Amino acid sequence: MNKPTDPPSSQVLAATPPRKKGLGSFFRAVRFIGPYRRLMVISIICAVFVGATGTAGLTMLLPIMRILLNEDTVAHYVDRAVAEKRLGVVLAEEPADVSGVVRVVRVNAGPAKSAGVTPGTVLPATLSQLADPATTTLPVASAIIVLKPPPWYAEPLRNLAARLPVNPVKTLAVLLGFVLGLAVVANCFRFFQEHYADMAAFGAVFDIRRRTYDHVLHLPLEYYGTRGTSDVTSRLVSDCANLQEGFRLLLGQSVQAPITASMALGLALWIDWRLTAFIIVCAPVMVAVIRKFGKKIRRATRAALEKNAKMLAQLEASLTGVRVVKAAHAERHERRRYTSIMREFLEQQRRMSRAEALTTPTMETLTLMVVSVVVLVAAYLVLVDRSLELGSFFLIMACLVAMGESLRRLSKLNNLLQRSNAAATRVFEILDLPTERPRVLAGDNARPVKLDTLREGIVFDNISFAYPGTDALAVAGVTLEVPKGRVVAIVGRNGSGKTTLLALLPRYYDPTSGRVLVDGVDIKSASLPSLRGQISVVTQESIIFPGTVAQNIAYGHPYAHLLTENATSETAKQLMSEVVAAAKKAFANDFITAKPQGYHTPLEGLGAQLSGGQKQRLCIARAILRNAPILILDEATSQVDAESEHLIQQAIDGLMREAHADHRTTTFVIAHRFSTILSADEIVVMDQGRVVARGTHKHLLDSSEVYQQLYERQIMRPES
Repeated sequence: MNKPTDPPSSQVLAATPPRKKGLGSFFRAVRFIGPYRRLMVISIICAVFVGATGTAGLTMLLPIMRILLNEDTVAHYVDRAVAEKRLGVVLAEEPADVSGVVRVVRVNAGPAKSAGVTPGTVLPATLSQLADPATTTLPVASAIIVLKPPPWYAEPLRNLAARLPVNPVKTLAVLLGFVLGLAVVANCFRFFQEHYADMAAFGAVFDIRRRTYDHVLHLPLEYYGTRGTSDVTSRLVSDCANLQEGFRLLLGQSVQAPITASMALGLALWIDWRLTAFIIVCAPVMVAVIRKFGKKIRRATRAALEKNAKMLAQLEASLTGVRVVKAAHAERHERRRYTSIMREFLEQQRRMSRAEALTTPTMETLTLMVVSVVVLVAAYLVLVDRSLELGSFFLIMACLVAMGESLRRLSKLNNLLQRSNAAATRVFEILDLPTERPRVLAGDNARPVKLDTLREGIVFDNISFAYPGTDALAVAGVTLEVPKGRVVAIVGRNGSGKTTLLALLPRYYDPTSGRVLVDGVDIKSASLPSLRGQISVVTQESIIFPGTVAQNIAYGHPYAHLLTENATSETAKQLMSEVVAAAKKAFANDFITAKPQGYHTPLEGLGAQLSGGQKQRLCIARAILRNAPILILDEATSQVDAESEHLIQQAIDGLMREAHADHRTTTFVIAHRFSTILSADEIVVMDQGRVVARGTHKHLLDSSEVYQQLYERQIMRPES
């Protein structure tokens, strides 16, 4: 039974992963916060303290209101609360100056009810006596009330209250000072909570960016052919920035708000569970509204991010080719195209803004409706049923405000999390793409073959290849055997498949059919590092990286980072001497040493301060330093001026002569200069993706019509 083969990588890249509903992608990204769990724990502990101090501040409202409304004292208020707890009753709120009168307003389950006490009964004891642990019984009419023991916190609380001044103004000053102190402590904890939450968020997004960047570097080249670099840039920059904001809010407000709301809710339930339960019933309606707006924002955000990537692509294309734009006088055309893209982007931003702007007014309207009904219910309990004290009602309302503020923050939090979820979806679309696979033929459970240094040669065995999304073959049935140490020139018209054929050797692409063999090993079964470590490539386009001239020449060398101006290690000195030697062979030493900083001149902006010929010579020096067993030269003189072309050609000829002399380097060269062609051991002529002839220059002039036309019509002529 045949083993199923892997689908072509182009089909895998083209497949669109299913979009998850809700916040699935965002919570998948939350796993990256794991390494920073210590910071999270500290942040959560601080959030608990913020909620606790805030709730403690709320509890101070009740004694403050007692003092203002009833001319009461804190000691009197505490004694009443303890007495009510021990008796199981609600006592009348008598001022402190008539504290000898203790009248029952309502009887709950407890000792008083068991003794037959009814509302209106005047108890024969003061509040201080009823709160005193020494008082255990109380005679009432024909019965005796056996009082419950005071709560564990009663005596410390009474002692603290007894130390407070009796004067109402002074008492208020002390209580307000205590509330202010709680606020300062809460704000200190809030600072650490938000700071550590931000640290965890920044670290997690740093890891996501690093992993995504590493993943992108290992994606097959066809990804860039279908998406382009601007799409990747948008996801690494804009999408990760949105994700970072989501993490900050998740670890900040989404932790703080529920803790504060739950503690305020607990306090409200402790005061009066009936009124609080009515408030809780209204919560599902608010949650449903939040989710509705969240869905709209998620869809609009995803569309806006996609338009942002399209905008970056337009910017990259127009600014990279700004010379062509100016030469064609196409500024108006590019402006119109950019404006069109920006209008689409603006429309998605407007959709997102509408949903966000509607969220707060809608939530505030619903909150006002709930508060209005709550006030009516509370009015009945206070004025008619008389089962709720006025001070307790105001404290519940304060708790409701605290919970409402937390819900308001959570409503905005949901909107931002939906935006972050859309960004996370786009990031994971990249992370879910398969990277370049080091093995296909070896099977999923087999280890890839590690290639040794080239010993025998390279074989293209009946190779065919079509680019993703096209049916036409760029390479069709090519068979070519190249022994080690040979120099092979590949010539042909533009679009004949020369560059594509050689792109299959380092596995930039995998052939549609056929095999590429290195020393008899199919490169699909070989590990990519062992394959690409043997290949040096000089492309048509000169690629310069951020760094110094020396670091660019040594690019890819494990010690390239040591090449700084102040480097003193023996390793750096040895590598620097090799860099200079390679630059001299590439005829680059003169223009490098002419610069003020020489080999330590920083190259920014893709080497914009260098000419095309200078950049190309740096790339040739890079290939010389690499000294790989396989060398690919892809029309390295096709885009430079005559003087630079002459110098580059001298460098290439020298490089090829060395390779030919020691028979150690196998060289493939795509060129159209006569001197390069003549120095090759064999010339391969390609046309429409096929090898139509091969041999020496003289043999091909006599036998190949395609070669004759190339020789006569193109620039493949002897130099005068």
